[in-house]
Amino acid sequence: MLARDCDIVARFNGGSNAGHTVVLPDGRELALHIIPSGIAHPDVVNVIGNGTIVDPVRFASEIADVEALGIAVTPANLKVSSSAHLVLPHYKLLEEIRELGRGAQGSTKAGIADTYAAKAQRAGVRVERVLGSHTSLLEVVRSGIESVQTERKTHDLSPVDIENEVKLYAEAIEKLQPFVTDTSVYINDRLSDGASLLGEGAQAFLLDVDHGMYPYVTSSSTTAGGVATGLGIAPATLDRSVGVVKAVQSHVGGGPFVTEIHDEALLKTLHGDMSLVDAETGTTTGRVRRLGYLDITGIRRANMVNGTTEIALTKLDWVPRYGSNIKICTSYTYNGETLTMAPDSAWALEKCTPNYEELSAWDEDITEVRSFSDLPQAAQNYVLAIEKWTGLPVTYIGVGPRRDQVIIRQP
Repeated sequence: MLARDCDIVARFNGGSNAGHTVVLPDGRELALHIIPSGIAHPDVVNVIGNGTIVDPVRFASEIADVEALGIAVTPANLKVSSSAHLVLPHYKLLEEIRELGRGAQGSTKAGIADTYAAKAQRAGVRVERVLGSHTSLLEVVRSGIESVQTERKTHDLSPVDIENEVKLYAEAIEKLQPFVTDTSVYINDRLSDGASLLGEGAQAFLLDVDHGMYPYVTSSSTTAGGVATGLGIAPATLDRSVGVVKAVQSHVGGGPFVTEIHDEALLKTLHGDMSLVDAETGTTTGRVRRLGYLDITGIRRANMVNGTTEIALTKLDWVPRYGSNIKICTSYTYNGETLTMAPDSAWALEKCTPNYEELSAWDEDITEVRSFSDLPQAAQNYVLAIEKWTGLPVTYIGVGPRRDQVIIRQP
C-alpha cells in the first residue's frame, strides 16, 4: 500500500530468509523473499541494496514466480547493488549442518549467518563479481562445496552433486548479471531529483543483531538505523518511520516470548483457518508461529530505537478471538522491579513476567469498515489505548489481509 505511492522501494537488510506475502488487487498471493514489494506496482523501481545478501539461485527462482503472475521484471524496475554479498552454496550447507547440532538457531538454512560472517571476516564475495568472467567465481563455488562434503558424511547427510550445483549457480548468475548496478549512486541521484523512497525492512525489531533479543537474532540490522548503511544514503534522508505492529503478537523460531500463550484451546481459536492468506505461518519456512498478547513494553523499545513517528496496526479483525476481555501487556516484572520498557537481551527477557491490563472486546465483524468512527466503540477504545500507552498516533489500521482492508487516519 505504501509502495504504491513511492518512486523507489528498497530492501536494505537480510536476504531470502525474509518473507512478505502481498495480496494483489485481484486476490492472488505474491510471496516475496528478496525482491521488494514495490514489484507489484508497474511504475515503481525496486532496489536490493548493499546491506542485503543475494542468493542468485533463489533470486532467479523468485523472478520466475513473479513473472508467472504476469508481472514484468526487468533491469528497469529491479536493480541489485554491486556491493551486496553473494550467498554461496556451501554457506547454506554449513547452516544445514549447524542446525543438526547443539548450535541450532532455528535458521531458515538460507545461508544468511555464514554469508554475513564471511562479510565481517572480509572473506566474502560481492555481487560485483558476476560482472566479470565467471570462471574464477565458479571455482570458488566448487571449492566451497567440496570443503563441506566430508563433514556432511560425518553427519549422515547425502553428498552434494557438485557438478549440478555449479551448473545451477552458473545459470543463476547469468540471470542476475543484467540487474547489477551501483544502487547507492542510483538512489542518491533519484533523491536529488525529488524522488520518494520507501525503505523496506526484513525481519522484526527483536531480531536486530545489535538491538534484538541476542543471541536469538538475525545477522543484520533490522532497524531504521540500518536503512542508511544498507542503501548508502545519508541518515537525514529519512523523515518517516512507520512501526508495523500486529494486534496479535507472533514469533517464529526460538527465543523468549514474554507474552506467549500456551493455552492450546485459545491458540487454536486465535490461529483459526490455517489455509487462509493471513494465517500465522512463516512465508519462507511454513512454520506455525507462536502467538501471544500485545506487548506495549517491547513496542516502546522498538519505537525508541527506530525513531518511530507513527504506527500501522494490523490484524485488528483478529482481536475478538482472544475472548470477551483483551489482555495487553503494559509492563514487565524483572527481579522484583517493574519495567515499562523491555530490556535488550534474551538473557534478561527470559527472566521477565508480563503485567497486563484488560480491555473489553467486541463481537461485530469489522473487515469491511473503512472509517475509524464506524468501528465499534470497544475497537476504537483499543486503538486509543495503544496511542496512549505508546505516545504515537495509529495512522493505519488493518482489518483484513487485502490491500483495501485498511482504515487510514490522519496523525
